[in-house]
This record gives sequence, structure tokens and C-alpha cells, in this order.
Amino acid sequence: MSSSSRAMPTLISAALPPIVSAAGLLLAVIAPWMFGDVAPAWQAGGLALAMLVLVATAAAPEAYAAILFFAGAAILGVAPPDTVFSGFHSGAFWLVLSGLVFGAAARHAGLADRLARQAAGVFGTSYAALIAGMVAAGVLLAFLVPAAVGRVALLVPIALALAERAGYDAGHPGRTGLVMAAALGTFFPPFGILPANVPNMILTGAAETLYDHHFSYGGWLALHFPVLGIVKAVLLVVLLVRLFPAPPPREAGAMAPGVAADPRALGRLALILGATLALWATDWLHGLKPAWVGLSAAALILTPGLRLVPADFIRTGLPVGTLIFIAAMLSLGAVISAAGLGDAMGGVMIDLAGFEPGADALNVYKLGLISTVVGLLGSLHGTPAIMTPLAARLAEATGLSLDTVLMTQALGFSTALLPYQSPPVIVALGLSGIGQGPAARAMIALGLAAMLLLWPLDLVWWTVLGRI
Repeated sequence: MSSSSRAMPTLISAALPPIVSAAGLLLAVIAPWMFGDVAPAWQAGGLALAMLVLVATAAAPEAYAAILFFAGAAILGVAPPDTVFSGFHSGAFWLVLSGLVFGAAARHAGLADRLARQAAGVFGTSYAALIAGMVAAGVLLAFLVPAAVGRVALLVPIALALAERAGYDAGHPGRTGLVMAAALGTFFPPFGILPANVPNMILTGAAETLYDHHFSYGGWLALHFPVLGIVKAVLLVVLLVRLFPAPPPREAGAMAPGVAADPRALGRLALILGATLALWATDWLHGLKPAWVGLSAAALILTPGLRLVPADFIRTGLPVGTLIFIAAMLSLGAVISAAGLGDAMGGVMIDLAGFEPGADALNVYKLGLISTVVGLLGSLHGTPAIMTPLAARLAEATGLSLDTVLMTQALGFSTALLPYQSPPVIVALGLSGIGQGPAARAMIALGLAAMLLLWPLDLVWWTVLGRI
């Protein structure tokens, strides 16, 4: 085969994402002349296609794709400006910002290295034990910190410091495995804990607003945590050890020296983070939103006189591109819903799914698949925003109770397959410098394993509890 014929598939694969994105933009522009009253739905779909293809294929920087989405949605009037830019005034956005500040401070002050040293002493006997320890820490922290971004920002610097101590340098599979354990371990299993992740809370708020339906902490935990929490955490450990194999860590005595830390700075940071964790864990008592608690803590950490972050952190260390992209992903679900695309998608999916009243287990599985597809088209935050208004129609079509239909969303938004769907995973990649490729491998493997193994097990558990 000639070199030119070998190069042709490469050229096509490189050109395809920009072509598909351009087609999405063209659709958004010409939709008013083609589709009349339903044009906004087509415009939202075209813009979403353009952005997500660019991001998923790494054909353009995340920030460029996000700005393209914002500009297109605003100029074309797909939704009101408050909706288009709603991601910037979402509490989740400010949790991301504060989480990035926490991570920078933990590294700069030496807190991450100190905690890694302690973790190495407990879990440092083998690589699998290190992975299991990071996942377990992420799950346990989820009971205290009701924000995955905050947990990721605390754990990823510890995972990086632990990797350095264990002898896993930049680019080493062991380093990637530990970062993925910290990020995915504190994001996916905690979907079984009601206040632990933003999509859970969006579903709760939407169900209360639309149907006056309330979820209890204990009911949610009993239904989801045994399988989607505990079993999924074990499955994640097994997959990470196989996907990113690494030799045993260095012996404790041979581990890399720690970061020289200022004891006073370390004490100040520990005090701020301890108070933040305490306020997050007791939000039911004082009513302060986790985002504003985190933002206040970030403001304290950034105070110049405390010297908890590098002096030029805001100018050179804050990943503005990551923040813009996360704002776009948070806005995407709202734009899709406001433009009417969510309702249109719901009607099409009901027709395609072919629900059979009485086939409860099969219908639950199909609903989980629908939520997963919706999450791929937007973000996990957009899934409950789109699916919850359709819940009454879906309950009628399936013969399931409204409560069960609402609960099936957890199957879908706990099964993200690609990094762009999850702001906490994007934050973890930004903090660690790891590309989207390894994260996508881990997430696809975990997602497919969940659909094939955990979902059927979950259906059995739901049946035991009398929910289907």
C-alpha cells in the first residue's frame, strides 16, 4: 500500500470532526427558514452537535468549543440570554472555581503531600491497595462533602503526591490510575448518596417543583447505594488496576522526599478546609448553599497575606479555559430544555423504546438507557432537567409509578461514558494534566460494565425492595 493511500484514512478522520461541527452550525443558522415554529429545537441541536463533536474528538480546545456555543446561542436567539449564560450563575460553576483554588492551595502549602504520606503508610503495600484506598476515601468523603468538584479538588492533589512518592512519574500508568481512582471514585459511586452529586439535587428540586414529589435521604440510599455505590466502587477498583497496570509502589523508606511546607501556612489551610467541610456537612442545619460556602473559603485562601497559593495564581494558575467550558456544559441542558429539544427528544424516545406495560424490569432498563443517551447529548446536569418534565408521560407509557420513573434517571446519569459529560472529571484532568483519552477509556469500561452487570443486579435489588 502506498504512503498516500495509507494517509487518506488519517486525513479523513482528522477532517471529519470539523466537517460535522460545521454542519451543526449550518443547521443552527438555516433552521428558521426550514422548520418554522420548532426552529429553536433544531438550532439547539445543531449548536450542541458542533460543540460536543469538537470536544469529544479533541478537534479544538474546550474553551473554543464553549465560546462557539455561547456565541451561536446568543446571536441566533435560541434561548433568552439568562438561559444561555445560566452556567455562570449556577452554584455548580462556583463550586468548580472554589475546588480549583482548594487544589492549588493543597499542593502549594504541602497539605496534599502530608496526606499522601499518611495514605502511603496505610495503603502502600501494593498498587491495588493504593487504588482501593483512593476509591474508598472518595466514597467516604462523599458523605461529608456535598459537591463532587470539591472532593475532586481535595483528592486529586493527594493522588498526585502519592504517585510521586510511589515512584509513578508523569505519564506513568500508575499515576493515571491513582488520579482516575480519586476522580471517578468520588464521583460515580456517590450517586447512591442523595446530596453528594449535583444531578441528584437537580432531580430532587425538579421533582418537588413539578410533581410535589419528595425523596428521602434514607430511601435514596437504600435503593441506590448497595449496587450503584458499593458494588460499583469494587468494580471500579478492578477495572483501574487492569486498565492502568503498574508495579508495586516503592518501599516506604525509599519514597520520594516530601514538599517542604510552611507549618503556619499548613495550619491556616487546614483550619479553613476543616471549617469548610464542617459547614458542608451541616448544611441542613444552617441552610447555607455548598457553593457559597466553597466560594467564601476560596476567597479566604486567595487572600494575599495568607500565602496559601502562589502569588500569581489568579493570573497564571487558574485554568480559565476549563471554567468557560464547564459553564457551557452547565448551560447546555438549560438551553436544550428552553428551546423545546428536550420535549421533542422525549417524544421520539418514547416511540423508539416501544414500552410494554407490565414488563416492568425491561421498561426500567429502557428508561435507564434513555437517560444515558440524553446525558451523552448534553451533560449529566442536563439529564434531570430534560427527563424530569417527561416523567409523567413516561409513567403513563410504561405503567410504572412516577417515583420509579424518576429514580431510573440515576441509572442514566451515573453512567457517563465520556469526560465532557462530567465537570468534576474535567476538573480532575485540569488539575493532573492527564488527557481525555485515558479518562474516556476508564469511563467507557465502567459504563459498559455497569449496563451489562450492575443494572441487572440493580433491577433484582429494586424487585427485592418492592419498587418494581
